[in-house]
Amino acid sequence: MRMGRVLAAVALGCGLMLSACGGHGEDKASQMLLGAPKTAGDWSRPGRDLGDSYYSPLEGIDADNAGKLGLAFEFTGFKIRGGIHYALQSTPVMQDGTLYFSGPWGEAYAIDAKTGATRWIFDTKADGQYARNACCSVSNRGIALADGKVFVGSLDGYLYAIDAKTGHQVWKSDTFVDRHWNYASNGFPQIAGNVVIIGNGGGDMGSRGYVSAFDLKTGKLAWRFWVVPGDPAKGPDENPDVTAARKTWPADARWDMGLGGNAWAGLAYDPETDTAFIGTGNGGPHPSWLRSKSGKVMDELYLSSIVAVNAKTGRVKWHYQEVPGDNWDYAATAPLVLANIEIDGKPRHVIMQAPKNGVFYVLDRDTGKLLRANPYARVNWMTGIDMQTGRPRINPEAIYRDGPKLVWPSGAGGHGWAPMAFSPRTGLVYIPTYDAGMRLSQITPAKFVPGHINQYAEGRFPPFSKEDLAGRPQSKFEGRLTAWDPVANKPRWSVTLPTFLGGGTMVAGDLVFQGSASGYLDAYDAASGKQVAHIFIGTVITAAPMTYELEGQQYIAVLAGAGGPQGGAFMPGVAGFDHENYQRLVVLKVGGGAIPLPPKRKPPVLPPLPKPIAASAAELQRGQKLFMDNCSRCHAAGGSIGIYPNLWMLQQPVIDSFDQIVRDGALSNAGMASFSDSLSQADIDAIKAYIVTDTINRRKGIVNGPTGLQSQTH
Repeated sequence: MRMGRVLAAVALGCGLMLSACGGHGEDKASQMLLGAPKTAGDWSRPGRDLGDSYYSPLEGIDADNAGKLGLAFEFTGFKIRGGIHYALQSTPVMQDGTLYFSGPWGEAYAIDAKTGATRWIFDTKADGQYARNACCSVSNRGIALADGKVFVGSLDGYLYAIDAKTGHQVWKSDTFVDRHWNYASNGFPQIAGNVVIIGNGGGDMGSRGYVSAFDLKTGKLAWRFWVVPGDPAKGPDENPDVTAARKTWPADARWDMGLGGNAWAGLAYDPETDTAFIGTGNGGPHPSWLRSKSGKVMDELYLSSIVAVNAKTGRVKWHYQEVPGDNWDYAATAPLVLANIEIDGKPRHVIMQAPKNGVFYVLDRDTGKLLRANPYARVNWMTGIDMQTGRPRINPEAIYRDGPKLVWPSGAGGHGWAPMAFSPRTGLVYIPTYDAGMRLSQITPAKFVPGHINQYAEGRFPPFSKEDLAGRPQSKFEGRLTAWDPVANKPRWSVTLPTFLGGGTMVAGDLVFQGSASGYLDAYDAASGKQVAHIFIGTVITAAPMTYELEGQQYIAVLAGAGGPQGGAFMPGVAGFDHENYQRLVVLKVGGGAIPLPPKRKPPVLPPLPKPIAASAAELQRGQKLFMDNCSRCHAAGGSIGIYPNLWMLQQPVIDSFDQIVRDGALSNAGMASFSDSLSQADIDAIKAYIVTDTINRRKGIVNGPTGLQSQTH
């Protein structure tokens, strides 16, 4: 069956060095990967091999028995702060019978891979105040395993090395250079030879992006790569690479804004050339003309780029900028996949990426030469790419400087952070894809605000008005799984997901697995896209699953739990809308037991009406604006079902403690940080008056809306 599918893939013209010749199919397929584990049953890195293909040759689970997957065990022993179950977005690793994974604050867990019994838990005790700096909620993308240690980053910017057997701390290093910026750490560390590298988030918040490398054994800083230049008034450039980048920025750039570029994900390593690859983030503010006092627009390196650096020194070898200037939050931080494939009749060492901008890129990872580039999603920010220079031809119709414009893809991207998988059997890359546009407009003036989103662009999802569409077809709003042929430069097949938000992908043998916000884990034939299993977990899945084998038994493991930017309000069809949301690791095997489902949500009991607060119409209007600017990225106006408390269902004692919570940070350990640095007492009073008055009005039927009482009583 496997050989037939490989031959079928060759017949379909994928053009790769595939695995059907001479009866040694899997051996030849493995040559397309970098550094796969010696034991087929292991999964010792987040992406399994050094190229992060998220591919396993195990085939004990196939099209005939995938529908019979049942529970092997479940782990729910996560450390929860203040009752808030934040998202689980990492992929476990398995080595020597132990599963290792991270929690949203950067906690590390080690459990028995056969039984789920806890071996150790390491709590980084991350400072809850840094939840304000996380643009998209508290989250962590995983751990690295090397040198007998587990490496994990905490949300508040510390990198920990933990003894893999005992769970005891070996060393701890501070990764934040200047804590006045709005930094948060939520990506996973990447092993690069003798160092471990890690970036940080904050490009949407106001910060200056960089990547740091630390010695594996001691935690001592080895080097630091700065994505964008710093304020020249504060000292000389850190190295010649920064000086070279400065030439591509306006002389009057808004250095006080940080300018972004944060490389919070998109890290990879090639041991053959000792090269670390860095996918860099978007600029901040988002509109490039707001990044300088004059409004001048330039390329602004190294925003939204793939940069190859020497892993020993951090100095640049080559770079490729996907979106010069970048006005649309098209970060190049999506996962990078390294493989060895044949293109145009020549074997190539390639690096592949499907970033937010909707274009699938294939580059020679030794030289940075662009080999392939074609949209995998609807795109209108550019009209094409010059394959000689690699530069996109920017579409003036996507520039929203003089007024709102509809732009594809949306700020969610054609593909976000969720891992994509590559199968050397089919030669296809499996991309979690979003299909939606966005109505973008600028917000002025731009200024740096501590702990605040500093994007200065407003985006609205579809559906769009007839006036905005101007004769164009209405934008879709759906999630897809796209199988992309990186050599033929086109899709092979795609399927529509039950919800907009899809999880990361993983290939096991001839099957590709993906979860979604619907709470289902699905399996598809990797060659054809035919669905072969549809398994209800009952919890939102955004992480990529993985597979491993112990004592002849193959397992599928996936972390589940809602959160991220979608955690504020669950829509119908999302698992968290109907079922209670909590953090879970679910491990399956063929012939396993029934999968336990989270309890169904019960209609909430309405609390007594709060005591009225006297406030003028102007003060209430001001409170509403302050709420939207400061609170709405977590708490939906009017209330909603989500991971956070519904502020339109507050008990009177909580309202009486409003100042202590918002001003003093009484609940900061749970992520409800203090806002005393950006909100005055009058501001806090206005927000409280708005919430209380709007709650009373909605309950009395004076105010109606889709996020009001109707959504609360489901």
